[in-house]
Amino acid sequence: MPIQRLVRSKPLQIAVAVSLLFSLPASAAQSDKERIAELEKKLERSLAVIDKLSQRVDQLEAQKAIVAKVSESDAETRAKMSESVKQATEVSQQQVARIDQLEKNLVQVSELSAKKRELGLPLHGFADVGYVHSSKVIDGRKSGFALGNLDFYLTPEFGDRIKSLFELTFEFNEKGDAVGTDLERLQIGYTFNDALTLWAGRVHTPYGYWNTAFHHGAQLQPSISRPKMIAFEDQGGILPAHSVGLMASGATKLQGGRLEYDVVLANGSRIVGEPGEQILDYNAGKDDNSNKGFGGNVRYRFSGNLDGLTVGAHALTQQINQEGTENKTELNMLGGFVVFDNDDWELIGEYYKFRNKDLSGNTGTHNSWTGFLHAGYRFNDLIQPYARLEKASLDQSDNYFAALKSGRSYNRQILGLRYNLSPISALKFELGQTNEKQVNGADFKYNETRVQFAVRF
Repeated sequence: MPIQRLVRSKPLQIAVAVSLLFSLPASAAQSDKERIAELEKKLERSLAVIDKLSQRVDQLEAQKAIVAKVSESDAETRAKMSESVKQATEVSQQQVARIDQLEKNLVQVSELSAKKRELGLPLHGFADVGYVHSSKVIDGRKSGFALGNLDFYLTPEFGDRIKSLFELTFEFNEKGDAVGTDLERLQIGYTFNDALTLWAGRVHTPYGYWNTAFHHGAQLQPSISRPKMIAFEDQGGILPAHSVGLMASGATKLQGGRLEYDVVLANGSRIVGEPGEQILDYNAGKDDNSNKGFGGNVRYRFSGNLDGLTVGAHALTQQINQEGTENKTELNMLGGFVVFDNDDWELIGEYYKFRNKDLSGNTGTHNSWTGFLHAGYRFNDLIQPYARLEKASLDQSDNYFAALKSGRSYNRQILGLRYNLSPISALKFELGQTNEKQVNGADFKYNETRVQFAVRF
């Protein structure tokens, strides 16, 4: 039994006192009374000493408990500190490894950039195939599988300020009996600053939104077909989709958004082809008359709560001659467009007002208009159903529209579904109903079902 427990016991205290009492020598000269009185004093002193010892023992035990607790806490603290140091060391080692890898990647990118000319240019492209079923014969064809475009897209670099864009397309004509090769875009530009880049070459004519946002790569386009009025020239468009000349573009930040513009000065187009099959030609090799085309668009792209919304205005004027005739028309177009594109919605609306002037006869000025509204909704960037309404009211006394194969009034409704198989491939389904006015004023109605598989690489 520990000594401290013994000295704490009251019976033991009394026993110790009694033992001291009887241990005194019997031959002491003092009287019993005196001895008893002295013994009582000694007993009191002994008890006092024992009490002090007991209190001291209690203090020592309390201090020992505190020391033990502190020691245990210190051990836990030391263990936690050791674990923290270990984790910090591991994180530090991982960060050092990441930094080393980043440095290696940076060196590789720098070496690749330095050897870019030796390694050649990266080549990107688009391709599509599909199926078309029509309720009526169109251009001598009705239904069947069809090859789309094979489009090659390059953007070589020539320095920090010099830009370029080259697009070469291989495609079959509407009858599928010949492969056409078309240099859709060849433009070289110099960037002065954010507010001005000057381009030279063949560019997409900057009107509306669709014609500049979606080029010949079908995978980028939300639908299978383009709106009929802004189809490419060789597919019957009634506006010059391409221009050869100079184009200035740029942007500047404003409070609450961004102001952007594109302005083009280029060769005017001409109307070519056999009667009944005539289309627009953009005059790639010089102009067929001395009148240059001029046009462009200006748009405001909102930010903040209206992020995704863009509104703009566009205009185009040029003198267009009809090959093999004396017909000359001053094409004047003015209109506007609005776009809302966020993570979910894709809304595109465009309007074109024509006020064409007859320069070769006395038919005066002719007013026409056309436009479309396209709406699509994205589900998790995977499925996108869409719908589009198109309408054109084109004056047939206008030599310009009368000469073009597709220069007839029409209305069209389209329902479609786009399914993104991957970020670089899409499967699209489309139903369309079209009602065209013929030269004799009769209606030509037909329905079409289209399927398209489009990829990019």
